Amino acid sequence: MDLLSYWLEAKAEIDSLVSKFLESIKEWEVLQVSKYILEGGKRFRGTLAMFFTEALGGERRNAYDGALAVEILHSSSLALDDIVDYDLERRGRDSAWKVFGNRRVIYVSNFLVPYALQIIANAYGDGALKVSVELWKKTSIGALLDSFGKPTDYVKTVEYKTGSLFMVSTALSAFAAGKPELKDVMLELGKHLGTIYQVVDDYIDIVLYKAGKKGEPEGSAKQLKELAGEKVREYVISVTEESTHAYLEAVKSLKIREEFVDGIITLPSFLMSGLLAEAGLDSL
Repeated sequence: MDLLSYWLEAKAEIDSLVSKFLESIKEWEVLQVSKYILEGGKRFRGTLAMFFTEALGGERRNAYDGALAVEILHSSSLALDDIVDYDLERRGRDSAWKVFGNRRVIYVSNFLVPYALQIIANAYGDGALKVSVELWKKTSIGALLDSFGKPTDYVKTVEYKTGSLFMVSTALSAFAAGKPELKDVMLELGKHLGTIYQVVDDYIDIVLYKAGKKGEPEGSAKQLKELAGEKVREYVISVTEESTHAYLEAVKSLKIREEFVDGIITLPSFLMSGLLAEAGLDSL
C-alpha cells in the first residue's frame, strides 16, 4: 500500500465532495464565508475515514459522508481557533476572520458544525451521531486547555484538541464499514494517531522557534516547551514511541484487508515524516 498515493487520491475526492457540498448551500449569507473556510487543507482526517473504512472491508464511497463531515468540523474549528489566537494566516493565506471579520466567521462556523453532525446522523445513524457529539464537546474542552491549560495538562490538551477529531474519523469508519461493534477499537486508534500528529507538530514549532524561523510557541506547543524543558526531543520521541506501540497493539484485534496491512502498520511513521518534511526537517 502506497500511503502517499492513497492520500493524494483521497484528497482529490474529498475536495470534490466539499465543492458539491458548497453548491448545495442556498443561504447566500453563509456561502462565501463557508467556501473560504472549507477550501484547502491536507484532508488527513477525511482520508483516515476512507482508509480505515476500506481496511475494515467496507467500500470507500460509504465513507464519503463521514470524510466530508469531519473535514467540515475540522475546518470550522480552525476558523474559530484563529479568532481566539489572533492568527493572521491559515493554509497559506489570510485567516477567515481577517477577511470577513469575527462575527461573520463565528456565525458561519456555528452554521457548519450542526450541518456536519446532521450529515453524520443521516448517513450512519444515532450511534455515530452520539459519538461525534461527545467528541466535538471534547474538542471544545481541548481548545480551552490549549488557551488556559497548565504544562501538566499537556497530554490531555493534545488528546482533546487534536485527538478528538482523529477519533471522529476512525470511529465513523467502523459505521461506514458496517461494523459498529468495532467503534471502541477505532476510537483507540484515532486517539493515538492524533496524539502522534499533534506532539510532532508542537515539536516542530519549538524547533523552528529555536532556529529563529517562527515566533514564541503558543498553546500546546508552549505547554510542551515548559513541561519538557531542554529535553523536548527526548520527551517527544518517548510519547510517539509509546503511542505507536499502543496503536499497533490495538490494530492486532482487527481483521484487516490484506492489501491494507502494511499501510496500517506504517501509518504513524507516515504522519510523522510528512509533518517533518513539510517543515524542512529530516527526523525528530
